[in-house]
Amino acid sequence: MKINFLFGLLLFCFTNQFSAAQNHLPVWPDTMGNPVSIDWLIQPVKAKAQVYSANHQKDLILDNGLVERRFRLGPNLVCFDYKNKTTGREFLRAVKAEARIRIDGINYNIGGLYGQKEQAYLLPEQIDHYTSSDSDFIYRAYSVEPLPPYLNPASKFWATNKKAATGKILNLVFASKLPALKGITVTVHYELYDGIPLIAKWISINNHSEKSIRLNRVVNEILGMVEEQSAVVGTPQQMEKPSGLYLETNYAFNNAMRYNLSDQTTHWKVDKSYTSQVNYDYNTPCLLEIYPDQGPGIDLQPGAQFKSVRTYELAMDSYDRQRRGMEVQQMYRVIAPWTTANPIFMHLVSNNDKEVYHAIDQCAATGYEALILSFGSHINMEDVSDKILSVAPI
Repeated sequence: MKINFLFGLLLFCFTNQFSAAQNHLPVWPDTMGNPVSIDWLIQPVKAKAQVYSANHQKDLILDNGLVERRFRLGPNLVCFDYKNKTTGREFLRAVKAEARIRIDGINYNIGGLYGQKEQAYLLPEQIDHYTSSDSDFIYRAYSVEPLPPYLNPASKFWATNKKAATGKILNLVFASKLPALKGITVTVHYELYDGIPLIAKWISINNHSEKSIRLNRVVNEILGMVEEQSAVVGTPQQMEKPSGLYLETNYAFNNAMRYNLSDQTTHWKVDKSYTSQVNYDYNTPCLLEIYPDQGPGIDLQPGAQFKSVRTYELAMDSYDRQRRGMEVQQMYRVIAPWTTANPIFMHLVSNNDKEVYHAIDQCAATGYEALILSFGSHINMEDVSDKILSVAPI
């Protein structure tokens, strides 16, 4: 009872605090809707990441001059506009839930509205006629804060960027009306970066109840996207996937050194509700969902929090392979400035410790800054014995 009471009090305070805070958000200026006329890879963008209030406080808008994402707050929060301001390209054709979680084997939508009959395009004036569902997690409150550094980017090596990224974070809080989910809150986090058309999204789940819940799956992004191509026949595997967004999460692993071969989270699905599509069997891959194939499959204990994978969404403005590569490179420079360090290093295939000490002396004498023991060296990185872990005098 005590936990539930504190949860209710906390949610009440959040709702009132953030509802009042919306009155202090900057009002969306009409000039912000103008297309961008500069090349952001060459010339710095003056506009900064900001959260705006619009449409008589019915909407929230994320905008940094390069990319724009709009949300309608009621009767449940939904994203209805996602645009690349350099090209004017609209990514969305239909509203979907903000996220989805599976608790104790049951799926629950986070946000979202119902009632869009034509899924090929979206008219904002129709949203007022859409409805919410009591079985979904309902939007309760929001907060805005500066983007914090996640790692200290300071480097002792030469680097083109030693500064942490700047921008804004929009936190959207959701709670359920269902008795079985009392005390469970979901927060959707959007991070908008300065100077680059980049948004990061992730969700956190807090268990304020008095019992544990089984967290089977967490889908942190759902987008009903405009299809890349239309074809009367063809399987989802054969058809082109939407290319307007470059997608990457912090959950990827493989030996390929290529993200598209290491990706474990991006799922392009068909949308059977999109009945006006050209494909006869409704097989156009135009529904994006981001989630790891496995898990999490954990028991979230009372008082505990779970954080999803982080998805980076970079708005691309060209089909040119070289430019797209340059845009991805710039994304890394912003979100991971330590990757711009360029230490001078030496590879060594060693047979014994004496060779390693000798190579280190050579590096120090010639200006090398790092030594890497390459594959085939005598050291066993999987050896965790006390002899190896202890510090031996040199």
